[in-house]
Amino acid sequence: MTHSSVSRRGLAAGISLALGAGILAGCTTTPPGNLGHLQSMLASCPDSKKINDYEFLDGSGTTQSKEIAREYLAYVKSRVERVAVCGGTTHIVAFGTNSITVPIFEGDLQTEGATDLARLRRVPGLVDEVMAEVTKHFQPAVALLPKGGTDVTGLLRLIEEAEALRPDMELEASIMTDGLNNQGVVIDRVLSPEEASALADTVTVPNLQGSVAIIGIGRVAGDPLSSDFIAGMKVFYTRLLERTGASNILVMTDGR
Repeated sequence: MTHSSVSRRGLAAGISLALGAGILAGCTTTPPGNLGHLQSMLASCPDSKKINDYEFLDGSGTTQSKEIAREYLAYVKSRVERVAVCGGTTHIVAFGTNSITVPIFEGDLQTEGATDLARLRRVPGLVDEVMAEVTKHFQPAVALLPKGGTDVTGLLRLIEEAEALRPDMELEASIMTDGLNNQGVVIDRVLSPEEASALADTVTVPNLQGSVAIIGIGRVAGDPLSSDFIAGMKVFYTRLLERTGASNILVMTDGR
C-alpha cells in the first residue's frame, strides 16, 4: 500500500516535506475532470529534470489587502500543484525592504504510486496539505519583514543563487508583486514604453537559464493605479527579464 508522509521542522527553519521519490512519467489516456487536468500538466513537465521552484510574495504595505492575499495564495496553489505533479522542491518566501526574505514553506513534493494515474490521484491531497501550511504561515511571515522600501529587481540575484545551488534541477521562479519599486531603480511615475525600456537597461541583471514570472503588476491595496502607469511597469519588467536570458518569461497583472 502506497502512502505519503510529512515531517515538519517549523517556520524559522522552513518546513520539510518528504513524499517519496521519482519523476512522474507520461500517461497514454486522459481521464475526465481534475485528473485529466493533472495529466495534461504532467505532459508539460521538464523532460529529464525535477523542478526547483521559488515563489516570492511581496510583503510591502501597498500589497496588504485580503483580496490581494487571496490572489497570491491562488497563484501559489497553482505552482504547488505543478511541482507536486512533476516532482521537485518548492521554496515560498515573503520579501520586503532590501529584498530581505522570511520563509513561509519549503519542501520536496512527490507523490507515490504504482502508476502515473495512482500518483496523480494523490496530488490534490498533497496540494491541500501544503496550502494549509502556506496559508497558516503567510501573514506571520509578512509581519516579520522589516518595514521600508521595496527592491523587486534585487530578487533576481536571489533567483540566480537558487539556480546555481541546484544545477541538476529546472528553475521555475515567480515574483508576486505590485511592481512598485523605491529602492535602487525608482518607479514613481508614468513611463512611456521607450522610457521604461531604457530604465530597465540601466539595471545590472544576472544570467538565468530557467523560467521567471512576475505576477500582480499594478495590483495595489487602496486606490488603483492608472492603466498608463501599469503599462509602463509591464514594459520595464518585461525588458528586465528579457535581459537575463531566461528561457521563459512572463509579466502580467492577474495571476488567477
